Amino acid sequence: MADTERPGTGGRGLRSRMESWRRGLLGIREGQDNGWYWAAIRSQHPPFTDAVLADATVTARRRGERYEFRNTADAVIQVVRLAIVTDAFLGQICYRAKARCQTRRIPFVPRLFHHLAVTHGGICIGDPVVVQPGVHIPHGQVVVNGGVEIARGVVLSPFTTLGLVSTSFGGPTIGAMASIGTGAKVLGPVTVGAGAKIGANSVVLSDVPAGATAVGAPARIVATA
Repeated sequence: MADTERPGTGGRGLRSRMESWRRGLLGIREGQDNGWYWAAIRSQHPPFTDAVLADATVTARRRGERYEFRNTADAVIQVVRLAIVTDAFLGQICYRAKARCQTRRIPFVPRLFHHLAVTHGGICIGDPVVVQPGVHIPHGQVVVNGGVEIARGVVLSPFTTLGLVSTSFGGPTIGAMASIGTGAKVLGPVTVGAGAKIGANSVVLSDVPAGATAVGAPARIVATA
């Protein structure tokens, strides 16, 4: 007789299979704790104040506004002003607060900040993501999840997605000063090199060298440094 699941256990069985699949992709042996993985992610999150000030500096500079802070009070005022005039920056602050709370293992509060980042800034950045200080998100509708690393100076334009493909748990690595165009998708364990440019609505499924420009779906290299 074919095996059947007891009523009400289907959801638990599916979750169990998905968890086994994820642990297999991460190389976690059966019975081995995956706490080390989350500890490694959290250890890479930058300090909250450093990250917010760096984000504020690059945001103000790209907006053509004054970006050199005279003192601590001036920096606080400028951060608050940017949070008022641009929803995306407010969402970025909420993400930074979430990441810091997770680093300090504070329960519940990270989910609140994540919800605020999504609802008020249109920014959805998952837990297994590391974003270095000084990243510019000019507008919302940005989704990032799945083992993604984003370096300093990166620009994430509206309606961009950085994430997984169905065959891999790992997400992309975005090099310093790279620019991801509006509507672009960067998927899977690929590397976008430092200073690279991804054109609007492109779909990146393979590595893009440093300084190169990639466009199309799937993206192809049309210019190199």
